[in-house]
Amino acid sequence: MKYSIITLLITPLLLFSCSPEKEGNHSGPLISKVDIQEDSVETIDNNFIPDSTIVEKQQNLINNSNVLEKLKEYGLKNQETKENITTKFGSIKIRLFNDTPLHRANFIMLTKRNYFDSTLFYRVINNFVVQGGNSDRDNVAVKMAKIGQYRVPDEIHSHHIHKRGVIAMAVHEQYDIPESEKDKRSSPYNFYIVQQKPLSEKYMDKLEKRYKFTIPAKNRNTYNKYGGVPHLDGDFTVFGEVYSGMSVVDKIATQSTDAYDRPIEDLFITVDVIK
Repeated sequence: MKYSIITLLITPLLLFSCSPEKEGNHSGPLISKVDIQEDSVETIDNNFIPDSTIVEKQQNLINNSNVLEKLKEYGLKNQETKENITTKFGSIKIRLFNDTPLHRANFIMLTKRNYFDSTLFYRVINNFVVQGGNSDRDNVAVKMAKIGQYRVPDEIHSHHIHKRGVIAMAVHEQYDIPESEKDKRSSPYNFYIVQQKPLSEKYMDKLEKRYKFTIPAKNRNTYNKYGGVPHLDGDFTVFGEVYSGMSVVDKIATQSTDAYDRPIEDLFITVDVIK
């Protein structure tokens, strides 16, 4: 029986504006946080994994009870901070932050276990983000089953804002939950790279009005100069940044997509640890 990992969101995009602003700096449509939630993952039937390995595998799985212990232990033994994401358009080199140790350890672990190989950038929204780390291939379902279903405790820091080029983790779908009650723990598998280009002051004013928040002056300067998505700050863990290859991210962002923002042509990736 074929199991599908990706269940694309069927909720319409919550757009505040349907077209980019023309004046001043480049800025795109006001896209909702709903567009970077984790995709639903179907439960893997035990019959999909050889019966003789089930008990042994379950003993080593990561779950919400042991995730802190396992990631802390792994992080101490594996202290690399640089990785390379290879795509058909070229390489995206990322640097992981040391002050988000659980997310760093999780990403390094998944890389070393070859989880990301044969996953893809499955949601692409130009002038917003490119989201990856999942696939509808059966072997990715098997890899998940061997690692576990868990959430990474959030490591949200005010100094790690959603400026252009950062890498962050998606969270579980929570459309009908009040903002104050939302679970900000990260999906272990679904990441995104912020691609939005520099924002005009007028556009940021609209963001503040639309999402009822205030962008600090220091952050405004950063978003005006480099770009980013300020309305995501404080809700998702930013745990690294691209230090080479943003032109590749921009190329990915321009690919044709279907009605659910999935690229028409699959954009598979492989990820390797640099050091």
